[in-house]
Amino acid sequence: MFEMSKLKFHLTDENKYFNGRQFSIEEAEFILFGAPFDATSTYRTGSRYAPQAIRCASINIETYSFRTLMDALDLKIHDAGDLPQTSNTEEITERISEVISEIVEDGKIPIMIGGEHTITYGAVKALKNISTIIFDAHMDLRDEYPMGVKISHATVSRRISEVLGVEKLLIMGVRATCKEEIEYAKKIGLIFKTSMEMIEKEVCEYIGKISNERLWISIDMDVLDPSIAPGVANPEPEGINLSKLLDTLEKLVSNNRVIGFDIVEVTPAYDNGITSIVASKIIFELACMIKNSLRNSEYTTI
Repeated sequence: MFEMSKLKFHLTDENKYFNGRQFSIEEAEFILFGAPFDATSTYRTGSRYAPQAIRCASINIETYSFRTLMDALDLKIHDAGDLPQTSNTEEITERISEVISEIVEDGKIPIMIGGEHTITYGAVKALKNISTIIFDAHMDLRDEYPMGVKISHATVSRRISEVLGVEKLLIMGVRATCKEEIEYAKKIGLIFKTSMEMIEKEVCEYIGKISNERLWISIDMDVLDPSIAPGVANPEPEGINLSKLLDTLEKLVSNNRVIGFDIVEVTPAYDNGITSIVASKIIFELACMIKNSLRNSEYTTI
């Protein structure tokens, strides 16, 4: 068992650390951990199995990034393992908040692998004076879903907007919602961009809407078209492709101080490993982008 403060993680098999390498906590720049929680999933469950599937993919794909001219094997990542599984939403939220707080206070960059999208609420709740960009096919702005449930994968963006303020949240890649969510978004002035807008336009004009303070990035894998990422909990057609997502992330990292990120909603049972491979590639590329940005920045710590 690995222990960070009072929280205990389930260590991965030593041959299945993310990236196939393990740096000590002291020398690591990134702390990666899994949050295998999917208790509120309402369609295809099983995202609790994603952290291990993504780790397995990460040691079986090539690691050189032509975008950053870096090898992801050189990233100093400590894989802390997974938080213990629970079906209690409040419990997992508090555990995540505690872990994220400690990682950031220690000057490290957290990488959280879900699990369902609810876990992002726990990360954001732990941080102050940040903005959040969520890549998601869905708006997740319901007040309750299912009936009476306030914190779930379908309400996570609404809860985050209440914590941060609507001006510090941007949702990108939307193409699946209901009339109630659209009306609520317009009422509160939430900025969102559809997948069609992302495909047709340059990203700079709306990335600029988010201030240059610290930034948390949340990537729901269903933002990608299901032809690219079929193994997700709630697939929706007409999504963006991987190159568009990575191009957008590249712009974000160059213009903001990214404090950490999460990858959520991979559901391994519904494909033959494709989505886990894509998720692993995104982690490689985004971590390399962050490392490259920090190296070229006046800032030396997060």
